[in-house]
Amino acid sequence: MELEYDIRRTIILGSYMDHWGMPNVRKVMAKDSKRVELYSFPPSSTANNVHRFATVGLSSCTFADGRSCDAEIFLTVPEVVAQDQFDEITNYLFDVLAYVIEKLGRSPRSEDTVPVTQLAPKGWPKALLFDDPRGEPESLEVFHVGAQHVNLLWLIPIFGSEYSLIKQNGIEAFDREADKMEFSVVEVRRTPCA
Repeated sequence: MELEYDIRRTIILGSYMDHWGMPNVRKVMAKDSKRVELYSFPPSSTANNVHRFATVGLSSCTFADGRSCDAEIFLTVPEVVAQDQFDEITNYLFDVLAYVIEKLGRSPRSEDTVPVTQLAPKGWPKALLFDDPRGEPESLEVFHVGAQHVNLLWLIPIFGSEYSLIKQNGIEAFDREADKMEFSVVEVRRTPCA
């Protein structure tokens, strides 16, 4: 089991590092036989002012029914937010991981949403959207770990009004409204687009 995990880490973390550079922090969530590592990737240059937090090992977890999780997740925030709220962000992401493993009971998929929760860091939107890794290289979309295909999903904090828009009108309606904004959805201290 340990060797399999080491191989998974090598494949996934290696791909992250190829595109995002060296991580500066690793945090570990371990419960029962489940282990998920969370890596922090600061901006690789001053031109790229975003900080990424990405998991390794979510895809090694199994749900209560024995099915494997076939996803890893990442969050992108402005560097200034990562510096101001680092511990809050890592704690929040571990809460999201616990939700996926214990409550969702299946692999998250693109366009899945999570209703408003008070677990989000202070000043952030309180709902969540899992999305394709837009703006990232295609080589990060899917990892092949043996016979398992692991999807990388972008975790986007959204407002309750945006959650409602997606539930009622689909992701395309949210995309249209987000395109009208002055700020990127990466900016977690933004105003709602809906």
